[in-house]
Amino acid sequence: MEYIYPEYLYDFQCEASACKDTCCAGWNIAIDSVSMKKYKNYPGFFGNRLRNSIDWERGAFEQYNGRCAFLNEENLCDIYKEAGEGMLCKTCTRYPRHYEEYENLREISLSLSCPAAAKMVLGHKGTLAFLNEYRETPEEEYEQFDFFLFARLRAIRDYFYRVVQDRERTVPFRMALILSAAHDLQKRIDREQLYAVDDLLGRYQKPAFLQAAQKKFAAFENQGVKKRLERRNLWQKLYRLEVIRPRWREYLKEQETLLYGKLSQEAYEEACREFAASDPDRALEYEQLLMYYLFGYLCTAVYDGDLYSKTKLAVVHTVLIQELDLGAWLSREKAFAFDDQVELVHRYVRETEHSEPNMEAMECMAAEDEAFGLEKLLTGILG
Repeated sequence: MEYIYPEYLYDFQCEASACKDTCCAGWNIAIDSVSMKKYKNYPGFFGNRLRNSIDWERGAFEQYNGRCAFLNEENLCDIYKEAGEGMLCKTCTRYPRHYEEYENLREISLSLSCPAAAKMVLGHKGTLAFLNEYRETPEEEYEQFDFFLFARLRAIRDYFYRVVQDRERTVPFRMALILSAAHDLQKRIDREQLYAVDDLLGRYQKPAFLQAAQKKFAAFENQGVKKRLERRNLWQKLYRLEVIRPRWREYLKEQETLLYGKLSQEAYEEACREFAASDPDRALEYEQLLMYYLFGYLCTAVYDGDLYSKTKLAVVHTVLIQELDLGAWLSREKAFAFDDQVELVHRYVRETEHSEPNMEAMECMAAEDEAFGLEKLLTGILG
């Protein structure tokens, strides 16, 4: 089986008790069936504790005051301490690694909901490369897995990588370009014209296409009022999601009041310009965010055929994080360090990715909500 992963994957180190937001608190930790059997049969006093600290109906560890029953006062895992690493369940062994499964292929990313992973991903300065390796495992056969579509999706994603990592262009232009391309490519997928994808990708890389794109995008520029409106419309979609940690919704409302209520239009536009110029590395962080979302989710379109929605979500998540950054910068009297970025991003990803209903709701909004229409998104990006 082939495994593909970002070049920094094996550099990850858990911060253990030093972590400021342990992954063993704040959400339910699901236990796989193999680990459930091991816990059920573990001997001795600790075996009794295991059996008494698991919700066997839900297949999850019990929580006490929002903390896993095995998270001790030093923020370390008692299962690891008492029974060894081999007794950890699959969730605890893998996190923050996230696996996407395809026939005879696994793609592994690091979830930004982990502060240590967020620091590694956002702090990557070079253009991101992906590595692959092969492991001896039995061949798989998925029912109705469309290899031809999957191959086209990988080619599209590779093209998007090149666009997103083209540092000669602004981040808004890069986002607009992959959105527009995804919109056109989706039409070919819907019409089952996959044979046309390679021709389109070739056309996208010609100077004439880029010139035409610049001309098209110019119509969406310098529309500050509309830009602010469309960004607020996207922001308000976050209130449809369930809350994972306390105060998240209150934090969103506080920042919304600041950005879209207290600030005049002129002050908002000036803040956007000043914030963008305050740290040249911030564009690199948004580039890494886009790469994170594209790698993690774009090729899952092989299962539903919806490339466009996956691309829209990559862009929208990045735009919303930009707005949260702006609000935090203003709230902190125009001070916003890299550690602040890490804190904000890991909180945002924790809220949006660690809930199946939230993931499904975002997918549904991207596909159906008018706020996610191409012209509205281009206005919110370029305006």
